[in-house]
Amino acid sequence: MSDEALFWSKKGEVACSQHLPALGDPRRVAEDWQPIPANSMRRISYQCQHCVTGRPIRHNSAKVHAPLAPVILNVDDRPASLYWRDRALRMHGFTVTNAATGEAALHAARQIHPQLVLLDVHLPDMDGREVCRKLKRDEKTASIPVVLISATLAARGEGVHDPRAYDADGYVPEPCDGESLAETLWQVLKGPNQPR
Repeated sequence: MSDEALFWSKKGEVACSQHLPALGDPRRVAEDWQPIPANSMRRISYQCQHCVTGRPIRHNSAKVHAPLAPVILNVDDRPASLYWRDRALRMHGFTVTNAATGEAALHAARQIHPQLVLLDVHLPDMDGREVCRKLKRDEKTASIPVVLISATLAARGEGVHDPRAYDADGYVPEPCDGESLAETLWQVLKGPNQPR
């Protein structure tokens, strides 16, 4: 599958030609879908986020047998934060897909089934803590670890003292650097299952 054409949108979604919005679909223009250029020196391998096989669609890479990077669903309505976390997480070995609302996060989690959801607490359509509870109460997404992240709670001197009170597996106050964010996510992914 290494020769399969891949495309990405300005939202950070990746799709193969089979799952790319059709030419007449308004999403194709609105989300500015473009082909991902082939690059034999690329250190990141991309995969279609809609293929049910779960196998990566890779560009040529020197590390053919490298393990697949965990898929993180990065949820935030602020484009700058979404972009920064997307880039930081990719630099630390994750595959990232993005969502800007609670409803989009719930839909993406059910469709993609990421290894972890990094979930902003304040979203335009619903509180991130409520999104977390819905994910954990849905049998299709209950096993996905959720890490809450918030700049506004930290700015007001608040925090999530026990993430498990919201059925979450972790909490990261912002601002934070990419290394500490990635370290927290790796710990959650490698650690024992938290009580639900």
